[in-house]
Amino acid sequence: MQIDIGDKYVLTADQYQYIVQEKKTVKEGKNAGSEYLSLVGYYPKLSQAINWLIHLDVQLSDVQTLQAMEQHINRVALQCEQAFKEMENVR
Repeated sequence: MQIDIGDKYVLTADQYQYIVQEKKTVKEGKNAGSEYLSLVGYYPKLSQAINWLIHLDVQLSDVQTLQAMEQHINRVALQCEQAFKEMENVR
């Protein structure tokens, strides 16, 4: 299983856990411009993985108000929902 969450994260799973990774781009060297995945964390439950993904994305954002934070959380949650719907359509 591999689910792209927006253009920033990837959610994968193995038989033991869910894995959240962040998409990053190589900035220097011969592979400059290529994309790689950076580990965010391992989570035993899907709900924990999604909660942490939202938490991380809010922390890295530049929101200044509670209203902006709520909108940001809703946007990330919608990206997760769309990604899961797309995965269901592929099956």
